Amino acid sequence: MSDPHMSVAAHAHEVSARSDSAPASLPDEVYLEVTNRCNLRCRTCPQFFGMAERFHDLTWERFLAITDQLPALRRAVLHGIGEPLLNPDLGRMIRHLKARGAYVLFNSNGLLLRGRRAHELVESGLDELRISIDGGTPETYRAVRGVDGFQRILGNVRRFEALKRSLGFHAPRLSLWVTGMKTTVRDLPALVRVAADHDVREVYLQRLVYSERGLATEEQALYGRAADGERAALAEALRLADALGVTLRGSGELGPADLLDRPSPGDAPWRGCHRPWRLIYVTANGAVLPCCIAPFTGVPYEEIVLGDLGRQTVAELWDGDRYRSWRRAMLDGEPPSACADCGVSWSL
Repeated sequence: MSDPHMSVAAHAHEVSARSDSAPASLPDEVYLEVTNRCNLRCRTCPQFFGMAERFHDLTWERFLAITDQLPALRRAVLHGIGEPLLNPDLGRMIRHLKARGAYVLFNSNGLLLRGRRAHELVESGLDELRISIDGGTPETYRAVRGVDGFQRILGNVRRFEALKRSLGFHAPRLSLWVTGMKTTVRDLPALVRVAADHDVREVYLQRLVYSERGLATEEQALYGRAADGERAALAEALRLADALGVTLRGSGELGPADLLDRPSPGDAPWRGCHRPWRLIYVTANGAVLPCCIAPFTGVPYEEIVLGDLGRQTVAELWDGDRYRSWRRAMLDGEPPSACADCGVSWSL
């Protein structure tokens, strides 16, 4: 199946064509948090700040109960807060979704990408695997991730790519992802070299959504705050990427530089957001949130919960009061707190 990289621009609807009621069809995209457990406590993640939900793995039965309610499922993202490789049913879930014709991907920290787990992923039909590495050197990685895992991850990546070749598979497509921060941006040239040395052809610079907790602070943000040295590092990384045959992009299919210059608040870029009309995000405990960004914003958790799939069906929730209210606020130009800074203080 071809790669349907999801840019905001590609799927945004005209605001005038939207309403607060649910679209005629159920969501064709789902973010499923297959676990909220993790083997790291990164300094930019709610795992480090304190979790709002109990630790839990999505069970096979609950997975089926949710996905069976999405008859037109086109894309499934099997991550949220937590490390997906910790869920023992992950391979089974991927195979089921692939049998339904969905494009399937997830982010991983890569520390468990080895042995039987690696074979299972290659043979599952997984389309895309994104390795979150947050640095181009062991020192930077340790500063953000809190452990000395950099070389271990790169060893896993090298062996994984070799395994794909030995088995005759081209998928899953593998990429390296780094959160754009003052701490990490000067490592971009080094990370591009690391990618090329490990036969990885794609590197992504991802937004920092800040909440003034841990390292997720406005002071660390690049968006609208990049200094000359940080821009120079990005320019050097782009030059190297071109020379080494590596593609360097920004998340959401933006150019990396687009993650540096923010629009004025009056532009209200969040108006182009399609998520409350198109996709559903389900936590490991069954709570439904507006998108994968919301848990990182620091907005009180109860304000971003739109429903509970333990007590409601997808159809009931999708056209329920909470979703209607969320959509109406966006249409009225008074977005919920979790959306108000999207595209202004961090990128869409």
